[in-house]
Amino acid sequence: MIRKYQFFLYIVTKFLGVLVKIMVSKHRVGLIFGKFYPLHCGHIYLIEKAISQVDELHILLGCEAIRDKQLFDKSRLPKQPQVSDRFAWLKETFKDRHNIHIHILDETGIEYYPNGWQDWSDRVKKILSEHKITPTVVFTSETQDVKNHQLYFGCPVVTVDADREFMHISATEIRQNPYKNWPFIAQVAKPFFVKKVAIISHQKLNDLPVQFANIYNTEYVANGYINYIQREVSTCHNQRYLSESDYIKIAMLQVERISTAERVANKLLFTSIDFATLAQYYHQIFHKEHEVLKALTESYHFDLVINEKDLNPTHSSLEHFETVAKMVDALLI
Repeated sequence: MIRKYQFFLYIVTKFLGVLVKIMVSKHRVGLIFGKFYPLHCGHIYLIEKAISQVDELHILLGCEAIRDKQLFDKSRLPKQPQVSDRFAWLKETFKDRHNIHIHILDETGIEYYPNGWQDWSDRVKKILSEHKITPTVVFTSETQDVKNHQLYFGCPVVTVDADREFMHISATEIRQNPYKNWPFIAQVAKPFFVKKVAIISHQKLNDLPVQFANIYNTEYVANGYINYIQREVSTCHNQRYLSESDYIKIAMLQVERISTAERVANKLLFTSIDFATLAQYYHQIFHKEHEVLKALTESYHFDLVINEKDLNPTHSSLEHFETVAKMVDALLI
């Protein structure tokens, strides 16, 4: 009886061993490499098509400080995406996908592409080893890389949309003209590139921020200073009724409103006050600077600030409109 039981256990153990081997052999692990500078719809298509063919997908975000700065200097991007930005765009885009994993691949000290394959693959393999990753397939849109991927990683390579027939875009094209190629930029990356315009007016230009928001089919952020006065100080518009803390509340409200609007803005965002103007109002009343307003003025960048006092006072409303239109349009060239 005991022998029969032992034999049964032996058969079951063998069977389970074979089953595990079969399951492991069918577990497909994919790799994708890229700079994602910036993340765009072509990248997302590559990743989504890849994950439909494997059980887990590992994305290696390549970065190298000097090369990345050179790419920016040659581009027409309004500001340089940092590694943290590119990592965050990938994480946010695929936040609900438990089987997509993102790793940062520091390429410092490696010869620039198309050289340095041996050192580069060694750096990749170190990351794979640290995370106990055994790739079974590499996905790429670059046909010129297929042979080297096969050589250095010893697994098949699947090309996806190599001719860009499905998604006719590249990161190079976006870097050269981000606003012309706006629809292709990943949704999570767009707020990074939104240009902020403040049109400061006490009379003649009051309607322009709303007008241009309508023209460019984008967001207008109301003047938090005026809104706060109307809400908190009833109908009195005399700024002496505002306390020092009120100004900080107004500033924080404006930051929140702008940040919210940036997430859905179409290339541009318009408002009728900036933090320098708010700090100026504060200084006129209290005859001193406030550290919070000073910090916001220095760190919260507006791409264009148009002040009514700087325009020709003899011009008509139409002339002001046309002047501002040229200034705004120049932002998107």
